Amino acid sequence: MVVASVDLPAELIERTVIDNVSIEISLSAAGEITSTASGMASNFCSTNRTISLDHLVDMLLERDNLHMEETTEIELGILLERLQKSISAVQRAIAIINPATS
Repeated sequence: MVVASVDLPAELIERTVIDNVSIEISLSAAGEITSTASGMASNFCSTNRTISLDHLVDMLLERDNLHMEETTEIELGILLERLQKSISAVQRAIAIINPATS
């Protein structure tokens, strides 16, 4: 039995949650992306999530996701270029850490 009900606008709830939560996203040297939420709303759900960079890319490139997002060949070319730049940056970092291997 409902004794009383209160209607609240969804945007009021969204604004309240967003105003009281801080989100930090970090990328580890091992290629793991971690998101951490802190604040009032984070007490009600999991506050840490970690996913590997390659898994994130795999999820993006799943056939259904490509179709749903209407991904273009140009966008995939940009992604490929950025990933290649990232590979070069990692190779340079490895060479700095261990100059004997380069």
